[in-house]
Amino acid sequence: MKYCYSILFLFLLLACTKPQSQSIAPATNQELQDGERYITLNGIRHWVKIAGSEHNTTPLVIVHGGPGGNNYTFERTAGPGLEKAATIVYYEQRGCGRSEAPADPNDYTLPVLISDLDALRDSLGVPKISLLGYSFGAELSLRYALAHPDRVEKLILSSPAELSPANMLVQIQGFYAIGDSTLKTGIEQILQDTTPLETKYGKVWGLASSAIVDKFLFLNQDKAQLNRQLWQESKLKNTGLMAKVYLQNNKADLIPSATGLQTPTLIISGVYDKNGGLHTGLSLKQVLPNSTLKLYENSAHFPDIEETSRFATDVKAFISSR
Repeated sequence: MKYCYSILFLFLLLACTKPQSQSIAPATNQELQDGERYITLNGIRHWVKIAGSEHNTTPLVIVHGGPGGNNYTFERTAGPGLEKAATIVYYEQRGCGRSEAPADPNDYTLPVLISDLDALRDSLGVPKISLLGYSFGAELSLRYALAHPDRVEKLILSSPAELSPANMLVQIQGFYAIGDSTLKTGIEQILQDTTPLETKYGKVWGLASSAIVDKFLFLNQDKAQLNRQLWQESKLKNTGLMAKVYLQNNKADLIPSATGLQTPTLIISGVYDKNGGLHTGLSLKQVLPNSTLKLYENSAHFPDIEETSRFATDVKAFISSR
């Protein structure tokens, strides 16, 4: 009888312990291993870099701005802090940074970029991704979430800046506020001509020196110099092709389109953002019911560079929250 009880006890012990050993086995996904690679999405070779895969979290895809920029600076500023807590996917859009350009210079519309982003998600082998977009990348991330709300776990919009007529005026006003007498006179003359607002906008940017642009984009000029240093170090160029297509097709409908989106969203805006990020961030907070807005008192358009530590802390807390 004792022998029978021993056999029964051993059987029950094995039955209880086997599932436990299976449950702690780490999940593996060969597409989410650390390192740089090229992934062909919609026929275009896209540069991708994965870091922090050991955390085995929902991938956080970093969507750069521009239009036409790259992730080189983000990789070296806010990125390392995020890699300590989550699986990070740096991704450069078609024709941007280290990614291949399409043969057709007009093949940069938002629906195409959204399709590329979804193809990336599919190639990673995951049903959902989280998105961290900054500047134009915030708009692209938000439009992806609007197109595929069931495929986005969380959304981080840093300095969201749709290039609408209202934001063009915000930018022109920003340049005027920081300009010297020569720049102010030039802006006044431009505003008096009969050309369309888009033309006036381009002329104002053309008047601004690199020093003025740095003052426009950054509160801390040491951080502006760091940004320029990393630009030069990267040797990556913005061709302007994506921005041209964007301006030709922009409907300036981001705020009404986003109204009611339920995706958990963190909005980060610098108080001194003259590039439209504060204006757009405040507007998005009013229409996104499941959103949190954090204002950065020591930042302009790049909180990820000007307040890197706080930025990383806030993003990590948001993506880890339930």
